[in-house]
Amino acid sequence: MNVTTKSGFCAAALALGIAACSNNTRPPESAMAEVSATEGGSAMESIAEARCARDSRCDNIGPEKRYSSMEDCVARVREDWRSELDQRSCPAGIVDEQLDECLNAVRSEECSSPFDTLERVTECTQSQICRGD
Repeated sequence: MNVTTKSGFCAAALALGIAACSNNTRPPESAMAEVSATEGGSAMESIAEARCARDSRCDNIGPEKRYSSMEDCVARVREDWRSELDQRSCPAGIVDEQLDECLNAVRSEECSSPFDTLERVTECTQSQICRGD
C-alpha cells in the first residue's frame, strides 16, 4: 500500500472512529470532532461515513450484504440522503462538539431499527450542528 493510499485509508478510518492506523499516537478525544469534520472532507461526508460505520457494525457490509464495501455504502448513502445532507450544509461553519454528538448518535443507532432517514436523529439537525450567523 503506497503512502497516499494509506493516508486516505487512515483519514477515512479516523473519521469513522476506528483506530486502524496507529503510529503510536492518536489525537486526543477532544480533537475527534474537529478531525471528523475536516479530515473526513465535510460534516456531510462524516455523517455518511458514520452511517456506514453503523451498517458495518450491523453486518450490512460485505459480499452478499446490503452494501458490497464501505466505499459502496458511503456512495449510496450520500446519494440516498443527498437532500437531507444538503439541508445540513452550514455556511457559517460547524459546531464541532455538536457534530461529534451527531456522529456518535448515527453510529450507535440500533441495528433493529430501519435507518432510512437522517431526520430520525435529533442530534443531527441543522440547528444542532451549524454555527449561528
